[in-house]
Amino acid sequence: MTTSKGLTVNVSGAAMPGGRIDVRYVSDGADIVAANAGDYIYPADVRLDGASDTLLMKASGVTAALDQPQTWLFEYDLNHRRQIAGFQVDPSVLPPECQIK
Repeated sequence: MTTSKGLTVNVSGAAMPGGRIDVRYVSDGADIVAANAGDYIYPADVRLDGASDTLLMKASGVTAALDQPQTWLFEYDLNHRRQIAGFQVDPSVLPPECQIK
């Protein structure tokens, strides 16, 4: 995708152990981790806010150490190449995930 400031990026991720969301900047090849909630907390949903060029990401799972379900939200600024926010939330207050068809 290309941001409003002209940066072309590739976004990738996987819902698996060690899963995270990575952003690769085509112009210089920089690879940056946009979201990583840790072991057994897998990426589940990624959305783009095109107006602000930010990625909004959700990760959820059950931690091995605590054996408790967790849901995390992350926000990543594509133009400034930095994570803006990352925090744990109650999943019952979130909208449904995007379905793959």
